[in-house]
Amino acid sequence: MKYNDLNEDIGREELAIIAERQNEKMAALGRLSGGIAHDYNNYLMSIIGNATMIQKTDELDRIYDYAERIIHISQNAAELTKKILVFSKRKSSTNKPVNLKNILDNTYEMMEFILCKEIKLIYSYDANDEFILGDESQLESMIVNLILNSKDAIINNGIIKIGTKDTVVYSEMALSHGEILPPGKYIQIYIEDNGAGIDDEIMFKIFEPYFTTKIKTNGTGLGLSVVFGTVKSHNGFLNVTSKTNNGTRFEIFIPVRKKSHDLGDKKIPEKENNIVMLVDDDINVLEIEAEMLEDLGYDVVKFNAPLEALKYYENEYKNISFSVVDIMMPGLNGKELYEKMKIINEEAVVIFITGFVQQAEYEDLMMRGLTVIEKPFTYEVLSKTIAEMYL
Repeated sequence: MKYNDLNEDIGREELAIIAERQNEKMAALGRLSGGIAHDYNNYLMSIIGNATMIQKTDELDRIYDYAERIIHISQNAAELTKKILVFSKRKSSTNKPVNLKNILDNTYEMMEFILCKEIKLIYSYDANDEFILGDESQLESMIVNLILNSKDAIINNGIIKIGTKDTVVYSEMALSHGEILPPGKYIQIYIEDNGAGIDDEIMFKIFEPYFTTKIKTNGTGLGLSVVFGTVKSHNGFLNVTSKTNNGTRFEIFIPVRKKSHDLGDKKIPEKENNIVMLVDDDINVLEIEAEMLEDLGYDVVKFNAPLEALKYYENEYKNISFSVVDIMMPGLNGKELYEKMKIINEEAVVIFITGFVQQAEYEDLMMRGLTVIEKPFTYEVLSKTIAEMYL
């Protein structure tokens, strides 16, 4: 064989590998889009069906029941959206100081009750730090997901170990799935089982959306892809080790954060003022948000253009109790509007609302003690958030 022929063979092999990887990516994307379409079409079917039945009845009790169903299904759809954003590592987690030990304590108690008697759950919290910057519900969901995954891998009797330990990394470490763990201090969360293990053939597919080795009745969903996204949204790293018929160990490395929480920008609204300035560029959303605030007893001045809102604020800020401002708006976003409002009035009080915001920006707002509500929010969440400003 000539040297040129050898180079051509190597070139063909590289192209074949690239093509295979591209096919795998497209297959994963197909599973993701198909799964999302399936779930959302079911949600929409329920919402449209219940809304249609509201139009067809005059019975108040039935209308109330249909409305309750719509709210419940809409919240499920919102949770799916959050999972998709977590998977894509774009989710704006409500990251704030949370007690990781409390989360693990509560999760252990719950899972010990749920697991069958044949599976022994061993728990140990050995890390010195208890507080991390994170989202309590996402962390709890992540741990539960991994424990249930271990449960499914155990055929008969088995052991699942969960716990934490302090980890100091002095030089870069190579982890599974191509990740590099940089030097630093971490809390390591681990979930380990002595189950069937993971075959080498599927190890690199386990974090793909809607990939599953389970039968449909045992669950399909986003599964481990959401676990991976949750780890990333907490600026963490994930390592997996497994041997066929000899168990699996998931290790999550969460960086240790400072415990200080500056609340310097937090201001308490004056109760005697009853006017609320509402700013949201989506007119349909603006209308229902205004109705919620009005039902809570406020006089609402609403704007779908932030520059117009700023002009109004400049003249009327003394009469405004607080403002409710969407973060993502064209021309002048919510954070920029707030900064200009503070130039006019250092004591400007704002509740930010958002359907999506970048994690770094979200953390900046939270660390400044500012209030952020994620869309879609309920009447009760809005009411509670406003009440908490007066405490």
